[in-house]
Amino acid sequence: MTSHLPGSMRKLLEKGEREKFDSQMHLGERFSKSARFTMKFRSVPYGTDSPFEMFHDAQAYALDAETAGRIACPLLITSPEGEQFWPGQSERLAKLVGDNSTLVEFTAAEGADGHCEPKAPGLRCQRIFDWVDEQLA
Repeated sequence: MTSHLPGSMRKLLEKGEREKFDSQMHLGERFSKSARFTMKFRSVPYGTDSPFEMFHDAQAYALDAETAGRIACPLLITSPEGEQFWPGQSERLAKLVGDNSTLVEFTAAEGADGHCEPKAPGLRCQRIFDWVDEQLA
């Protein structure tokens, strides 16, 4: 998540300078409705209005082979062509989880590229529900 931050902001985060970090983030949010929405949306799972706390808390989550190897239930992983936020992460997760995972790819040719396949919700839903049907059969 921090790879999208400017270097100066990553340094404030690393140094633990919460007030400066939050102040700079809130300043940027004043000029960008998109940034304001994204920060609000991304902060909800962490239960905080502080960008510093959200980024700091998110760093506690790591996906490694040991953690992924403990996933015992069937796992559907979508992988859209042109994933702009976490490129390669779907494939990495599928490899770490192994046989319990199903990787479903979406392509630009299908009109289903990009993070969360926003241009093809019908196709995305069809594939997800088909997979759920197989799991519940």
